Amino acid sequence: MHCTKNCNTADCTKKYDLKQKTMNKKILRIGVLSLFMLLASNTVNAQSQQVEKIGTYITQEMSFLNMTPLQAEQIYQINVQAAAAVENLDQKSFAQNSSQKENIESFAKILKERNVALQNILSPAQFQLFQENKIARAATFRTMVMTRMLDLTNDQLTPVFNINQKVVENVRKDLDIYFSANNNRGKNNAQRKLHKALKKADKAFDQVLSSQQITTYHENADFLRSVLREEYGTKN
Repeated sequence: MHCTKNCNTADCTKKYDLKQKTMNKKILRIGVLSLFMLLASNTVNAQSQQVEKIGTYITQEMSFLNMTPLQAEQIYQINVQAAAAVENLDQKSFAQNSSQKENIESFAKILKERNVALQNILSPAQFQLFQENKIARAATFRTMVMTRMLDLTNDQLTPVFNINQKVVENVRKDLDIYFSANNNRGKNNAQRKLHKALKKADKAFDQVLSSQQITTYHENADFLRSVLREEYGTKN
């Protein structure tokens, strides 16, 4: 710490401490973003066209945030990293034969790290809008996971996203009840109703998916329902 001749030592110390705290916060924010960007380091160097396709589509679906060109590019990179992390999770899950509970926990971690990274790029007003738009958020991220899991074609992306958006709209009341429940009994009752509503909504995908994709979807239906629920309820 450097002081001038006329500097009051106590005042100087306060100013220095304030400057250090501000700098530490900036370093922390940059650190969180950097960690997220390295999250999928195992797949980044060999990025598939699928990952880039998902990153592009998800970024386009976030156009309601009215991003600047620089923000759009940064958000695209974050979405690509998230898609790569989902791909990496898929490969890791297969290799280690992970349980559904472990997969959901890992997925929730990807969600939170992505949202923290987005918060560092978006303005407070933009991030608030992003957080409030729960339907688009949940539909978008579920589409991201389904694209990877089912190897969706470009022609299938929009129909699948539209179905996911409609699904969230239809079960929003059940989702709100689930997340507002303040005891296990209320949450369990809400979860049963939500599960029943989502299971009924699954039939809509039969019209846009191939027979093989439908089989894969139903084999992973519980996980995909959890994906939707986790993103809708994510607050960070």
